[in-house]
Amino acid sequence: MSNIILTGATGIIGSHLLYELIEQRLSGEASGQLILLVRPTKVVTAHDRIAHIVSHDYIPVYLKKYTLKEMMSTLDIISCNFMDKNLGEKLAKYKGLGDCKVIHSAASTNLATTEAAREENHTVNYLGSINLLKAVTGITTKLIYISTAYACGRRTGNIPNEYSQLTDFTFRNPYEEIKNAAERKLAIMTTELGIKYQILRPGVVVGRLIDEPYYFLPKYNVIYAFGNFFHSLTQKEISVPINVISHENAHLHLISVDYVAKVIAHLYNNDIVNELNIVPQKGVDRSYIAKMLEIVGYDNYTFVNEKTPAQNKIERVYQSKVEDSFGAYISEAEYTYDNELLLSLTAHISMPDVSTHYDELITFAREQGFRSS
Repeated sequence: MSNIILTGATGIIGSHLLYELIEQRLSGEASGQLILLVRPTKVVTAHDRIAHIVSHDYIPVYLKKYTLKEMMSTLDIISCNFMDKNLGEKLAKYKGLGDCKVIHSAASTNLATTEAAREENHTVNYLGSINLLKAVTGITTKLIYISTAYACGRRTGNIPNEYSQLTDFTFRNPYEEIKNAAERKLAIMTTELGIKYQILRPGVVVGRLIDEPYYFLPKYNVIYAFGNFFHSLTQKEISVPINVISHENAHLHLISVDYVAKVIAHLYNNDIVNELNIVPQKGVDRSYIAKMLEIVGYDNYTFVNEKTPAQNKIERVYQSKVEDSFGAYISEAEYTYDNELLLSLTAHISMPDVSTHYDELITFAREQGFRSS
């Protein structure tokens, strides 16, 4: 039995973690309250957002044996923003639950280098996380923080799990920097409060590869946003020369979203693991960037080693909107992650080889128009 407070249930990783936690409860594998902190939109309530997440056509096949009523019956949905000043008051009724873990998956993934991006990351990923921890103090026994494998900044060689032991950070963008700062601040605060703390860090998340229907992702960002830019040009029948900065030995550490969710659902109760990266040891190489451009149908590009003046208006947009966010991740030489501990702890969960399903993943996203569900 374990009560769980989950943030980010409408997000990419959070929604798939929600699927796993619902299945655990309905199958009898786990029990305890499942409490979701969900932000309503101007037109959709928190309840309806979650109802959509658990009932659309692309929910995992293992949930399709349950009715919407059955799935929703496992959930206690709190309409709020985890940055609300009165969040503690909204959660006060859960004091006395006993064992209660908070899995903090909600986050901004704005990878831009602008001041606006820095402010967004600082507000959501740093101040919001601190506010959440303060709100659940007296309720939770453990905080599980879903960070990013890139919170270590630029590195070479083989990257360990213990970022808390690293020094000399050089970050690609405010997202990485602030995620790292949040990790460290939360570690200090949980120690002072006597709350257990765990950091789990996924790599670049792509669509499902374990559970049917395959290839689905609720939001196509990061590597998909790169493909979507060129896809939109082909849809408009635009073909102008664009230089793409990319290191000849660049690698991207892609991992399927359902694998990430299953690992988190398996490890949140593990009190031995403090820091863990959820990534393959080696990433896919630059040829997969070329393959993506081939799949979306754009061939008027050239890989270059360094930035050049924009040749046209379209390339200027590419440099400011896409290269600014994604370019740093394909312009560095290969590095690896030490994932021996990950594989030993999750031997029963087979890590999919993204490279063997890459064409299908990108083709599926293209057929979906790279649109969020």
